[in-house]
Amino acid sequence: MRVTVVGAGYVGLVSAASFGKLGFDVCLTGIDTKKIREAKAGVFHTYEPEVRRALKEGIEAKHISISENLADTMVGSDAIVVAVSSAKTEGVDSDLSFLLGAMKTIATALTRDKYRGIFVKTNVPAGTCRGIAENFKSMRPDLTPGTHYDIIANPGFLREGTGIKDFVTPERIIIGLGEQSSKAQELISKLYMADISDARFIITNFETAELIRSVITNFTAIEMAFINEISELCDKLGADINAVIKAVSLKQSSGSNSLQITPAIGGTSIPRNMRILVGVAKSLGVNLQVLEGALRSNTERISKIKTRIINLIKDEKEIASQKVSIFGLTFKPMVNDVRESASILVIKELLASGVSVFAYDPALKPDSKELYRIPSSILENKNFHLVNSAYDAAIESDIIVIMTNWAEFLALDYSKIYELMNKSSSKKPVILDYRNMLLNLDLSSFVYISQGAIVTRNKKNLGR
Repeated sequence: MRVTVVGAGYVGLVSAASFGKLGFDVCLTGIDTKKIREAKAGVFHTYEPEVRRALKEGIEAKHISISENLADTMVGSDAIVVAVSSAKTEGVDSDLSFLLGAMKTIATALTRDKYRGIFVKTNVPAGTCRGIAENFKSMRPDLTPGTHYDIIANPGFLREGTGIKDFVTPERIIIGLGEQSSKAQELISKLYMADISDARFIITNFETAELIRSVITNFTAIEMAFINEISELCDKLGADINAVIKAVSLKQSSGSNSLQITPAIGGTSIPRNMRILVGVAKSLGVNLQVLEGALRSNTERISKIKTRIINLIKDEKEIASQKVSIFGLTFKPMVNDVRESASILVIKELLASGVSVFAYDPALKPDSKELYRIPSSILENKNFHLVNSAYDAAIESDIIVIMTNWAEFLALDYSKIYELMNKSSSKKPVILDYRNMLLNLDLSSFVYISQGAIVTRNKKNLGR
């Protein structure tokens, strides 16, 4: 299989070297003619000895060739991997001029006689590939995506110093497509020498693929900034940052459940410990700005949940006549603890707005001996009603808000729930799912709102 790599910067050189090592017929080209001429002369813009060595070995073995003419290199190529620079220029964080120039040349040179996959490895802002795909359609209306070509978002995760290792044995392979394409999937399998059912593959849409690259990078940045702040605190306390890092790393390698969608950070431990650590640091003259930002974000999220609920119901009737059903009071399932539970905090704000709240939680029913856990200001409010089942909570409800991911909520008969809810207005009943529990259920009778997820349902039978 022939692969054209466009771009002789770091990502382009690593890509060309790696595809050569894997045995592909590779042609390195680009629109920066100076870099291409230097590459022809054996001058490669990377410090990594392994990359330079692999390129030279590939050229000697005739696995890798170098050309100044992008259009010519496309003849016979199956995959075109675009890895041109998007590094910032003065006043601009992301300069896409090289990418757009390369894409214009590629679009002009495409032919109808052969399918080609155009892989975008350049680091781009979310939304870029969607625009490129639309531009291709405008420039080449005679060609059909999925038949003659596909634009494929394929962000790379290369650490300088270990580029070839990261490319040849990637931890993850992110693929973004504008639409389903069997030809693209076949080509992707050949290029990565793995079936797309491989657990490392995440195949999604353009925007998600591009965002994944950004989120992973920024998540790393947040971790780095946080540990740097903690190192300052260690200085003040006489603590050992290396031991802290070792302990945190062991926790991460054993698996963490922190990457789950929740209404907000709650429970007896985490918020309290956040505040304690911020307080200790302040007393020593250290500002933990990352942690302080997380606390502010958590507080604001509670208010946003309340505002969103109000906005979903207020346009039909007076707020006082609205009924909201809250599924779950505890901060997580299999406990009866509501301390700093997002659900309790949201209910307080809804009641203060005059909304009628009907709540159900498997661990806290009306006859429970644990009712003292619920603040008296809530229990004594005439607009708060604790009921014995989710079905009781749903009666004449305008909106259901799932706050705790109890397994029981997934097992409910939502066709029965629909029949119980208020349907007097022109709108469908609403389910607001702050746990993304019900993504795979057929809830077409409702307005189903998940948290940032693309809903693709398997049309399961809702009756139990």
